[in-house]
Amino acid sequence: MNKQKFYVAYANNISSALYDNFIKNVLSDYDVEILDLKNPKKFPDLIIFTGGEDVDPSKYGENKGKHTFCNEKRDKEEEKIFYNFAGTPKLGICRGAQLLTVLSGGGLIQHVENHTNCNHLISFLNEFKGLEIELPSTHHQMMYPYNLKKENYELIAYSTYFRSGVYLDGKNEQKKLKNDFLEPEIVFYPSYNSLAIQAHPELVSCDTTAFNTIKSLILSKIIKK
Repeated sequence: MNKQKFYVAYANNISSALYDNFIKNVLSDYDVEILDLKNPKKFPDLIIFTGGEDVDPSKYGENKGKHTFCNEKRDKEEEKIFYNFAGTPKLGICRGAQLLTVLSGGGLIQHVENHTNCNHLISFLNEFKGLEIELPSTHHQMMYPYNLKKENYELIAYSTYFRSGVYLDGKNEQKKLKNDFLEPEIVFYPSYNSLAIQAHPELVSCDTTAFNTIKSLILSKIIKK
């Protein structure tokens, strides 16, 4: 029996074996084809926003802190794709998660510590409540969706332990955090059908609980075919 076709595109239009293998394993029930967004022969079923440089702080109303290094050209190109494909499911990983947060109306913490080049536990809420998995992490900025109304974001998973004692804003000062602040690891933005994953699940073996959890999450939240 032939598998249903599923078309995937990268917001930066750069395909890699690592991400290709990851998404094909996630979408193993489909016949996945990677599209060229500059000349797409089909409308994408999913757009992936991958890792890279920091997001321009002016997009969330802050100055550029001393630890922040941006690629404004990439921001503009990917922002255009975000809006041009408004109804298309979107998956953000690392920088991609941060960009989806900002374009969904949230903010970022410009500098945190102890989230770079390490594996750490994340804990789940809602339908996965009680589950903990370990994922590789390498970021110095952090999603901050807490300025949004509750109905505009869903915190799905957070860092099991507060890893950073530093949460700097664009003035290089300690950011005033919400009383219920948790270090966000996975956030869903329902109005934009966008799933933001701060860690790097593409680096996890597909025969692990961690991978299978992320796979289930992606399928249930943004694919839903």
